[in-house]
Order: sequence, then structure tokens, then C-alpha cells
Amino acid sequence: MPNDPEVCESLQTLNRVSECRETQAGHEYRGFVKTTSSGKQCQAWTSITTHVPAPYPVENFPDGSRAAAQNFCRNPDQNWLQGVWCYTMDPDTRWELCDVPMCGGK
Repeated sequence: MPNDPEVCESLQTLNRVSECRETQAGHEYRGFVKTTSSGKQCQAWTSITTHVPAPYPVENFPDGSRAAAQNFCRNPDQNWLQGVWCYTMDPDTRWELCDVPMCGGK
């Protein structure tokens, strides 16, 4: 563990961000979960293999870009309010919700 207090604080903040979502919809979620609730691997948001993603505006990704979102669970669909999700690497399952709890046990 680093001894620099600023680095330690940044790591603690990063850990808190990755553990939960602030809202039901999860539009703000910037964590690092990259598997679905059933354990399927998420597809990268920039990939067209295995599924071609919908053309969500880049501003809908809290990371600032699809590339920065990598293959992490996100919710770029402003009309979807049921939580974070991802396209999957499973050719038989286009997308699936991810298991990211609400912050504070809400």
C-alpha cells in the first residue's frame, strides 16, 4: 500500500466508486464490474463483436467515452431506469443486467 496520503485517499475513493451506484438507473456508475448478474463476460462498448451496440451518445457514458468505459457495466440508455447492464460476449444473450448494489444499502 502506498504511503503517500493523496494516493491512499484516491485509492479509497476509487474503491468506494467501484462498489455501488448512487441511483436506481445507475447512469452515473463508473465502477469496474464487468460481468453480468448471471456471470457472463461483458463486451467492450467499442466492439462490434459479438453484438453491435446501439449508437448511444458519448456524453451518456460517465467515463467520457466508450473506450474509457472499456467492458464495464454501464447504463448509457437514458430511458432505461432499472440499473447498469452490458452487452455480453454470449452470442445468445445480447445484453444483461449487472449486479451492482445501491450505495448505502438503499
